[in-house]
Amino acid sequence: MMTTNSSTRRLFLVDHMCVLPFGHNLNAMVLFERELGRFFEGTMCLACSALPDYAEQANQVRRELSFPYDGVLERAAATKRSDGVAVNKTQLGIRPLLNNRLVRKALYTASFEFLGIDIVSGRTLSDWKSIFRRHKISRADAIFFPSAEFYGCVTLLELLGQLPETERPSVHFRFIGVGENVKYSFSQARPIFLDAIRRAKLNGTRLSVSAETPRYVEYLRNILDIDVLFVPYPLASESASIPWRQNKTIASPGQGRADKGFFRLNSIIGEIAEHYPEVRFEYDVQNMRTRDRDYRSRYESGLARIPRMNLRPERLSQDEINSVYEKSDIMLLPYDAETYAMRGSAVYQETLAVGRPVVCSRDLGFSDLVVRYGNGLLAESDTEFADALVELSSWDKKKVEKACRDARNLFERDVESAFTQVAEILQS
Repeated sequence: MMTTNSSTRRLFLVDHMCVLPFGHNLNAMVLFERELGRFFEGTMCLACSALPDYAEQANQVRRELSFPYDGVLERAAATKRSDGVAVNKTQLGIRPLLNNRLVRKALYTASFEFLGIDIVSGRTLSDWKSIFRRHKISRADAIFFPSAEFYGCVTLLELLGQLPETERPSVHFRFIGVGENVKYSFSQARPIFLDAIRRAKLNGTRLSVSAETPRYVEYLRNILDIDVLFVPYPLASESASIPWRQNKTIASPGQGRADKGFFRLNSIIGEIAEHYPEVRFEYDVQNMRTRDRDYRSRYESGLARIPRMNLRPERLSQDEINSVYEKSDIMLLPYDAETYAMRGSAVYQETLAVGRPVVCSRDLGFSDLVVRYGNGLLAESDTEFADALVELSSWDKKKVEKACRDARNLFERDVESAFTQVAEILQS
């Protein structure tokens, strides 16, 4: 969607992983456009052409990009039946074979490693050239990646290196610790990505970098030896009154995954039942996909049988997600410290926005933010999580409301400062 404002250039927001009708990629594009659009004459969100029509907010982006990660992620079904079930058209010949994600991954990797042919980079570079021609992108424009990813960013830098400096737009990559690590080869992706950034800076490309957590900011500063900004996730919603009933509702938002501590929930709840039998928490949990490689039906059945457990479907509409936040009292985020060593969490930052306290793991990329904003407690073992949840639930409602209000106010200042800095850099 193109919007106009009072500044001097266009901003293109780009995400080559924005292909699924669920998750944070699409919503993030819209939120970042809202925050940055006020600084620019016009904005345009570019998502993958394979993003289905039925995706919420699909009409707010232009679906023009190729999808480099079809060997990693399955595309969503193209259409939905009248009963809401997503379906694809039946295909004949070799197409069904190539529609298998694992076959594509093997093809891309083998072509690169054994033949020296980088199919995906070539396709993405060609796509960029078409985008530049179609939209007449020039030095007067800026390109912003809310979630930096390997193929889209590295091939863009390759294209810019082929252009005279007088024709290159300014570029900003925001690192979140996900797509920058994905490449179809036996070598690690991120070092190659970072080396491409160093070369681009040396050849005069106006390129700036940020990360979504202070820990990732420090890492990138040390590796790249450049200034790196802290750019948090935008405020996703308005603050909502916290219920803070006698029987608190503990929510674990977001699609269930092993690295988000889904398989720790039963144990944590069991610790509460064993050590605090007088406590009567209610639980609101989003389920795991049955196609997830870690899915275990027996565990799901056990979780569903827990008293006062509301086990929601694996996919929720935005209205349903908002309902989870609004009806909850405390958010439980027992994320894996290895996976999230530098990563942030859109769930945590949405929690900040709506005004809810959290209990999350120590040593995460965003654990420092919980300390900075003061809106929760940190824990490590399942017993510690149980203790922290009970302790937090004992706080006076006014104390909780003040903590959450102060956290949101400080977060708002951080968001405003960050996006003002990004806009100034992109327009310099």
